[in-house]
Amino acid sequence: MGNTTGEKNPRLRTGVGGLDAVLHGGLLRGAIYLVTGGPGTGKTVLCSQLAFHRAARGESVLYVTTFSESHGRLLSNLESFPFFDRSFVQSRITLLSGVSALEEGGLERFQSMLSQAVRTHRPSLLVIDSMAAISELATSPFAYRKFLRELGALFTLLGCTALLISSKQQGTGSFEEFIADGILELGQHAVGMRQARELVIHKFRGSSHLEGRHLFDITPSGLTVHPRRESLPLTQEQVPPTLSHKSRFGVPGLDDMLEGGVPPASVTALMGAPGSGKTLLGLHLLAEGLNAGQNCLYFGFYETPSRLIAKAEGVGLRLREHVEAGRLEVQWHQPTEQFLDPLAEQLLEALHRHKAQRLFLDGIDGLMQAVAHPERITTFFTALSSELRALRLTTAVSMETSISGAKLDIPPVGLSSSVENILFLRYVELRSQLHRLISILKVRESGYDPSIREFHITSRGLEVARTFESAEEVLDQMTQGKAGAPTRGSSPPRMSHRPPPEDSGEDA
Repeated sequence: MGNTTGEKNPRLRTGVGGLDAVLHGGLLRGAIYLVTGGPGTGKTVLCSQLAFHRAARGESVLYVTTFSESHGRLLSNLESFPFFDRSFVQSRITLLSGVSALEEGGLERFQSMLSQAVRTHRPSLLVIDSMAAISELATSPFAYRKFLRELGALFTLLGCTALLISSKQQGTGSFEEFIADGILELGQHAVGMRQARELVIHKFRGSSHLEGRHLFDITPSGLTVHPRRESLPLTQEQVPPTLSHKSRFGVPGLDDMLEGGVPPASVTALMGAPGSGKTLLGLHLLAEGLNAGQNCLYFGFYETPSRLIAKAEGVGLRLREHVEAGRLEVQWHQPTEQFLDPLAEQLLEALHRHKAQRLFLDGIDGLMQAVAHPERITTFFTALSSELRALRLTTAVSMETSISGAKLDIPPVGLSSSVENILFLRYVELRSQLHRLISILKVRESGYDPSIREFHITSRGLEVARTFESAEEVLDQMTQGKAGAPTRGSSPPRMSHRPPPEDSGEDA
């Protein structure tokens, strides 16, 4: 039943995943909304999903078709979705055809039919699919505007929310746009070989909402909106880290450089060239947390769970037993088939469900491949980092740099400013031998050893030299012109010194 209690701005929740978050709680009862977009963008699916959601809550819904498609075709197209319940059809969801009324009496007869139906069924929601033919039958622009205004007055009086489906028109706005209380536009565009669907709320009288574009998808489960991560408020307030409880990597030389580890509830960037040991270092952080009894999550894009576990075992990191015990969850995603916001939702859902205390996001370039609008990546990562920090997670994120020898090569996308700590791993080549070096570029709100150390990948994992002497010797000799560094874009040089054992976990 429609809401006629006079309650101030009561909401009509849509039941469409993510849409109520964009609308700050749902549609407003008694308001008129224009659902517009090009062919095949999902207008009918959106409105139908909303109709069945309200019917599932015991409310009456009117679904009025005009010349778009028959009721049989409409139901046939919807019955594969899980929200579809045939028992609601003509019991809670009344299907009406406006074709006869429009053909025999034009707008006047159609308006009379609608008025009678609304007063009889007292629906909480009415859908008109679609408005295109109705506007074409109007005798004049004034007559059409008058028709829309009278409909709006009726719906408001009876507390009935109306969704008017209309194809997007080019150029000046339609009459529906002027009279509607809100405009929901669905669109789609190509991103490489993928198709990105986007929702924009152009207008929403009487309430705030999340502005800008938001991705949505239509899957066998129905339509789901993915609010832009950077537009969402934090779910928890950030609290300053407690430096007395630092998070160790379990690598003695490195933990000494960090004066006991990285601050908790902080984000650490593990930067380095391909094969420099970023993944191994991130796994060390998780392994140390697991040994301390913490739940951990690995969220990566390139290593399948079985391959990752096998590699970890090759360097003495026994992660398999933690996976089997449910303390470590390993998630692998293909970035080329998903977009940023759905990935972020899956990450946060896994963190909440698993009650994780440490996270290794391996790596940031996987997120960059999932972006539909490249200009978003920095603001998106800043928002995601804030969310992780608010969850009091100790997070490591691998960031790939080019192979540049002794030169520091920070990713130029501004991502480093969103993290508290930066560890830099790199190669240098000296007398045909490859040396790995690690340095700390920053640790926010905590002291650290700024010297450069040499490190090795062994069957016992990653080992960092206790002093800077070996690294200093390597760099001194390079400075004196006795060494050459790999050039940008070249392949990683093969290890000629202390080669890693087979299945050692080295990510080269």
